[in-house]
Amino acid sequence: MSRRRCLPVAFVALFALCVAAGCADGGTPGVPSDGGVDAATPDGGALPLGDALSVPRDETWRWVPIDGMRCADGSAGGMYTSFSSESDDFVLFLRGGGVCYDLQTCQLDAPMLDGLGPDPLGAWLAEGVATRGIFDRSDATNPLRHASFAVLPHCTGDFHLADRVSTYPPLEPLHQVGYENVRVALTRLVPTFAHASRVVLAGFSAGGVGALGNYDQVASAFAQVGQPPPYLIVDAGPVLREPFLAAASQAKIRAGWGLDETLGPSCPSCAADGYHELVARLRVLHPGVRSALVCAYEDMTVRVLYQLMGSGDYLGDEDRLRDGLRDFATWADRLTPAGSSAQRELFYASTRHGALIVAPLSDTPGLAAFLTAQLDDDPGWASVTP
Repeated sequence: MSRRRCLPVAFVALFALCVAAGCADGGTPGVPSDGGVDAATPDGGALPLGDALSVPRDETWRWVPIDGMRCADGSAGGMYTSFSSESDDFVLFLRGGGVCYDLQTCQLDAPMLDGLGPDPLGAWLAEGVATRGIFDRSDATNPLRHASFAVLPHCTGDFHLADRVSTYPPLEPLHQVGYENVRVALTRLVPTFAHASRVVLAGFSAGGVGALGNYDQVASAFAQVGQPPPYLIVDAGPVLREPFLAAASQAKIRAGWGLDETLGPSCPSCAADGYHELVARLRVLHPGVRSALVCAYEDMTVRVLYQLMGSGDYLGDEDRLRDGLRDFATWADRLTPAGSSAQRELFYASTRHGALIVAPLSDTPGLAAFLTAQLDDDPGWASVTP
C-alpha cells in the first residue's frame, strides 16, 4: 500500500525552488541523423570538425570559451575541462540545473537564465563538485579517476535539448540552445579525443535527461572518427513511462523546447509513445551501447519536478517514484536484444538527488562496482534494484 502524507505549502514551494536551481549543482536547428551514422547538422550531413583543443593534460580544471556556445541570455558559453595524460578515457559530462519550458517554470529561478557570470571557473570550483564522485582522482575505486573530463554547463534551462529562441511573454526571448551547444562542443571535442580508449557520455539531473537526448548526436559524431558507441550514464534524470510521466507533461515540454526538431529525427515515435523510448531507439541506431540509469527511490528533487509537471502526487505518495523506476526497469528488461547493447539500472534507498558527483562514490552502495562492470564490458554487469 502506498504511503501518503500531507506536506505544508511552504515545504512544497521550497522544493519547487530547489528543482529550479538543480539542488546542487528560434535559431537554426541541429537535427540528428535518423540513421545514427552522421552527426547532427542542419543539412543532415556529417558534423564539420574543427581544431583539437590545445589544453594541457595536467588534470587542472580550466574554463575554455567556445565560439558558438551560448547561454539563455545570449552571453558566451564554453566548457570546464580537466584533461589527463594518465589514460585515454574521455568523459563528456552535462551539468544539471533548473527547468524553463513555460512562464511558470521559467520564473521559478530567473538567475539561471542570466548566463555564467564574470568568473565561470571560480563559481565551478567554489561548489566543490570538481573533486567529488567520478571527478575524484584520489579514489582508487573510481573507474574514471584517470579520465579526461569536459563538463558542459546548463545555462539554457532546456535540459540541453532545445535549439530555438523561445518566447514566454512577458519574459524577454531566451536562447534555449542546449542541444546546439552540445553540437558545437563536439566539433572541438571529437578531434581532440578521436583516439580515446573509452568515450563516456554522462549527466546529472537535467544533464542526465540531456545525456539521453543527446546520445545520438554524440555517438554519431564520434563514429565519424571510428569510435564505437559511447557508454551512457544517466544520474538522477529518469525519463519514466506513462502514467508516471504523464503524456500531457511531456507534451508541454515538447512544445516549449521544440523537441520535434531536435529529438524527433532520432526517435520518431517518442512524441506519441513517450521519451523513454529513446532508450530502445538508441540500441537500434547504435548497436552495442551500454546505458545505465542511476537514481534514488525517494529522490526529493525528482519527486518535486514530476509533481510540478503535473504527473501525479509524487509528494503525497512516497512510493510513486519507486513504482515508476521499477516500471521503467521492467520495461527495459524486455527490450529486444540488439547486438551487445545493454541497459541496466542502479536504484537505492535515499532522498538524495544524484550519486555521480554530489558525494563520494562509496556513499552509494554498489555504485563503483556497477560503473566498473559497465565500463569494462563485463558480461556479468547486472542491475541493482533492491
